Amino acid sequence: MNWLKGKKTYIISALMVMTSLIHLVSGDLTLVEFLNGEQIINLFEALGLTTLRAGVWQNQKETTQEILKKIHFPYAG
Repeated sequence: MNWLKGKKTYIISALMVMTSLIHLVSGDLTLVEFLNGEQIINLFEALGLTTLRAGVWQNQKETTQEILKKIHFPYAG
């Protein structure tokens, strides 16, 4: 399962987006029902989850670089 490291959240988000949009494309919902219903909330939740995961990844990357810098050059300011 190491190959899924860091990708599981993106997979879940993509599935959430697909299920929301399938309801619209398949004709189960009209555009007005889609915009006023639960599916648009699921769509925004998926986008928010993806954004959150990207932010966590970026923060982990910066923190790791900062730690390595202090390990190799502890007195370099």
